[in-house]
Amino acid sequence: MLGADRTRRNRVKLQRAAFVMTLLAMVNGLSAAAPPIYPGAKAVAELNDAAKKSGQDTMAYNTQDAFEQVYEFYKGKGREEPRAHRVSAREKFALIRFKDTGYGVAVSWKEDAKAKGTIIHISK
Repeated sequence: MLGADRTRRNRVKLQRAAFVMTLLAMVNGLSAAAPPIYPGAKAVAELNDAAKKSGQDTMAYNTQDAFEQVYEFYKGKGREEPRAHRVSAREKFALIRFKDTGYGVAVSWKEDAKAKGTIIHISK
């Protein structure tokens, strides 16, 4: 009888350990997740195909929302690289880092860009 109780207790301990390990793996996986894609942004096939061909680990998205709106969205989620921030009448650029995951988000707008709107590059 004592052997059966010990076996049962060991099985419960193993089940708890497996549950805790699974939970830790899930939390760790979530912390390494990519930054969110800006709501309503669409992938830019031309830019993504070129990046893939050159071996870059990046995805480009486009939105018609203003640069400032997209910038504020990402700035509230990561840490801005202040030296990279540029704003002029014809061009705007900002870089937001997500140090805990190793990702960076570049937000840009150019007055004479072929794709009108704000471009978002998410890269590792």
